[in-house]
Amino acid sequence: MKKILLVSTLVVGALSFQACQTADKKSSTLKDSVGGDTTMVNGNHVTGSESTQSGLDESGSTFLRKAAVGGIMEVEASKIALKNASTQEVKDFAAKMLEDHSKVNSELKQLAQAKKVITPDALPADDQIHIDAMKKLTGAEFDKHYIAMMVTDHDKTVSLFKEGLANRDADLKQWATKTLTVIEQHDETAKKIALNLK
Repeated sequence: MKKILLVSTLVVGALSFQACQTADKKSSTLKDSVGGDTTMVNGNHVTGSESTQSGLDESGSTFLRKAAVGGIMEVEASKIALKNASTQEVKDFAAKMLEDHSKVNSELKQLAQAKKVITPDALPADDQIHIDAMKKLTGAEFDKHYIAMMVTDHDKTVSLFKEGLANRDADLKQWATKTLTVIEQHDETAKKIALNLK
């Protein structure tokens, strides 16, 4: 009787141990599926898997995400400039920015979808705070702030797009090359306007 009890205890113990190991394997698999460099975009987890499936390397995916945020920022700032700027020159520049960057943003979205890369549709909190603060500026103060921002942002964007030119993906490289020409023109114009505002 003792032997039967001992054997049944060992069998139950072995089954419990095996069940625990299976549960551990499942939990470690779940951890791995959302581990690593995970970011939230529009409530969805974004991991490196999108870039692997798309054929874009991580630098290509990062480039598209950064370019998307920059493009949204340019459009939002230019909308405010159309209302708050005091000089016609700044308003004309803002209108050109709005037209060009709306087109660029649309092209970027199509490219990102084709490459299965999820790009943001809204600004990060810090950038949104800046945009909200800009809404309170008017006149000459606004003009100087907006144009200084355009010079700084376009200098950074030119550098970003030069990185995009180095990417191995032919579609991304072609789009970055075409778009860089537009951004360099904006940068040059913003610098000329900045000189006039001093």
